[in-house]
Amino acid sequence: MLRYRLAAGALKVFSLNGATRYAYRRLGNVVGERRRAQGIEPGYIERADGNLRFAEKHAASADGMRVMERGTGWFHWGALFTRLFYDVEVMLFDVWDNRGFVGFRNYAAHLRERLPSLETRDAAAREKAIELLGRVLDCANFDEVYRLLGWRYVIDAEGRLDALADNSIDLVFSSEVMEHIPASTLPRLADDLARVLTARGHVNQQIVEADHLRIYAPGMHSKSYLRFSDREWSRWFDNRVQYMNRWQHSDFVRLFRDHGFGIVEEEVANFVDTASIDIAPRWRDYDKADLDATVTRLIVRRPGG
Repeated sequence: MLRYRLAAGALKVFSLNGATRYAYRRLGNVVGERRRAQGIEPGYIERADGNLRFAEKHAASADGMRVMERGTGWFHWGALFTRLFYDVEVMLFDVWDNRGFVGFRNYAAHLRERLPSLETRDAAAREKAIELLGRVLDCANFDEVYRLLGWRYVIDAEGRLDALADNSIDLVFSSEVMEHIPASTLPRLADDLARVLTARGHVNQQIVEADHLRIYAPGMHSKSYLRFSDREWSRWFDNRVQYMNRWQHSDFVRLFRDHGFGIVEEEVANFVDTASIDIAPRWRDYDKADLDATVTRLIVRRPGG
């Protein structure tokens, strides 16, 4: 618990003002680029492939679609993987510019090496993807990559989709993003998504409900934040650089259902046993299966679609 509290305290210090938040992001980029230079982190290819197959299962991916990756991060991983197998127009959307071209290029190179053994894709699709990755690796910077792949990069610090026209996007996808969006703005986001989606539009998301502070304290339970009331969490643990809204699986499903989206499929992709946790009263109306969930896959259909 000591490491957990120390990490929370350090993140609160980094959250103090714009300068400290900028320093945190710069430090994270430097350390992250060094780590990513060593190769793809475990599970990255499988996660991207699993998220794409989840969309394919419900005919939510096809050539010619207009696609948006929300929270595109350091190296546009989900967008890159999707574009290798579908000829789609991609918008890359984020709240700040967190890109690292060295990491992007290293991940693309390692992906090219490992694609031949990706058995979930047929041989012809793998060969086409490998050829396209070769052209990507010939690019000298992100601007060249964007021209090659037909990508558009958009930053909006408030996370608003005002730059997008109504009925302009066929598929919105994100991975490990929804849990970081302030709870107070999630209803507005749902309204924004409903506006920009086409009639056939879908939102496909992987959401991680696990406690992200556990990154710094691996011995802690994956749902340790369930121990704390809202008041305790706000005072001692909440921060603006690794914010967690602490929503559970059912909260995300309810958000979209309440805004008129059709729930196409919801899946708990990973879970832990929370029986050993002294759960705060704030969570005691939730089912245990809901609290046990640590990874959610959720695909929804546009209201009226």
